[in-house]
Amino acid sequence: MMQRALLFFVCCFTWVSSMDAQTCAPAQPFPDSLIALPPSWSDARPTAGIQDTACIGQYFEFTLSLKSPGAIPGFPVTINSISMPVSNGVMNLPAGMSYVCNPPNCVFPTDSLACVKIFGTPTNPADVGQKDLTLSLTINSNIGPIPINYPNQTLDPGGHYYLHVKAAGSTGCFEPSSTRDLSGSIKEMKSFPNPTTGFFVIVPQDEIMMTDMTVEEAFKMVISGGIVSPAGLDGRLYPRQHGDAALVGDDGECLDEWD
Repeated sequence: MMQRALLFFVCCFTWVSSMDAQTCAPAQPFPDSLIALPPSWSDARPTAGIQDTACIGQYFEFTLSLKSPGAIPGFPVTINSISMPVSNGVMNLPAGMSYVCNPPNCVFPTDSLACVKIFGTPTNPADVGQKDLTLSLTINSNIGPIPINYPNQTLDPGGHYYLHVKAAGSTGCFEPSSTRDLSGSIKEMKSFPNPTTGFFVIVPQDEIMMTDMTVEEAFKMVISGGIVSPAGLDGRLYPRQHGDAALVGDDGECLDEWD
């Protein structure tokens, strides 16, 4: 009897742990000017979209944060919520991959933050190449449900969430944060206006918010303690993905890649 109870407990713990692993939390802060974070890739946003690479036979995950707006340009209706199917709602996913939503029912009320976590292990070598992922959404409005795909040319001209899939054994594949070497993420934070003091922080590189602010804007913001901030800063932030360039290194020199 004791062995059965112990086995039951272990099975329940394993099931709960696996369920907890397949969830997501919306990105914070979330810029008011966006409905998806990171924004989709386009010619004008080459460092946005899905920057990590999936490989056949290796686990991959990507989280897309969403904000359900009360209105969308081009849709003269009142939006109550935006929803997507709990399965088969992400089109062009490689075999072996799935997704979950937060909230779990994949219904996103107006002005709420939500997220979709795409995860799994690609299994089919035929999926090697570029997959153009699209969300199958429904706008639940005051005039009834309106089906749309996202990204699309009306809401996001030129936008795509391309997932690049490489063959098994390739280099540059996605690494889960739990197994990622964070030694390269140790950065010294100088205190201003006295740069001889400071502290060290260890932050996973893909949790860093990047920006296109100039060096002059950054200095003004840091030295003023945030009082002098660049105009429209919220719309100029996006999560750092593997492969993004850092603005400056510890020595103040611009870097071609994160060192």
